[in-house]
Amino acid sequence: MSRAPSILVVHPDRKTQRIVQRILGVTRYSIDIADDLEQGLRLLQNLNPILVVVDASAMTAPQVTEFFAQARARGAEACMTLLGGASADQVPKILNMGAVTNLLVHPMPVLAEELTITAEKLIRNDIFGAEKYLLWGTAISETVITRGSQRAELVHALSAEIKSRGQSARVASMAMLVADELISNAIHNAPCDATGVFYRRDLARDQEIDLDEQHQVRYRWGCDARYLAVEVTDLFGSLDRETILAALAKSNVRETGEGAGMGISLAYRSCDHLVFNLAPGKRTQIIGLIDVRFAPAGNPASPHAGAASSSYNVFVERPQ
Repeated sequence: MSRAPSILVVHPDRKTQRIVQRILGVTRYSIDIADDLEQGLRLLQNLNPILVVVDASAMTAPQVTEFFAQARARGAEACMTLLGGASADQVPKILNMGAVTNLLVHPMPVLAEELTITAEKLIRNDIFGAEKYLLWGTAISETVITRGSQRAELVHALSAEIKSRGQSARVASMAMLVADELISNAIHNAPCDATGVFYRRDLARDQEIDLDEQHQVRYRWGCDARYLAVEVTDLFGSLDRETILAALAKSNVRETGEGAGMGISLAYRSCDHLVFNLAPGKRTQIIGLIDVRFAPAGNPASPHAGAASSSYNVFVERPQ
């Protein structure tokens, strides 16, 4: 008889173990605890994990590659956190591994929000919608883009609306860049034919394009005074996990490259949390979250200073 699904947490500090256990207790799944990856590997042999949560301090352990390989082989998604003040210089190594599909870098209490939503989306297989990141009742504006030229109009309108609500020029600038990159990717990089050819990738971004029903892009945004969320959805579902993780790992967004990777990398470095919701062959949804309570990570004035990166999630919808 197989064991019931559970969540495995790997962290060396007992106090932090209890904190994470309380946070993930809302999932109603049992929580297994390991002090290090060696112990985690032993536990994996007898577990049916749906999620493994590992602190970045474990990245220096020799068993890290084996641990993630075994976790994925047993069907678990990998969620890395920077709980316990782990050094932010581990982030590039995490990204370059290509195995961590969910990286949460912010301290408490933001981390509790991110971890809870991540776990629930994975467990419920209910991954789409910016509503999951915003407070209940938050109004979300929606536009169906039918012409390529709407991108510039919508981006400038977003900036004006954000400023009219009392948000800073910094927030407006970040939101403009995220919206511009995500809409551009959905219009030009997502379309793909049956042979795998991305036939609009090389079109000039300022070229007018009429979008039929298949090519139309859904653009939504909202703000709850915690996060400003920008959501963009296409109906091709051509973006895959490997492309995303490779793009996020780029240390310099100006390095040689083209296609979706460049836009993803720019968007990632322009928001506090970037979320990818993938239904392969059906739709791709990307949500950029800007924390309007704080200056961006990496800004010396920010309480997040020292966090070398933003949080990200790559969710892939499972067949029903």
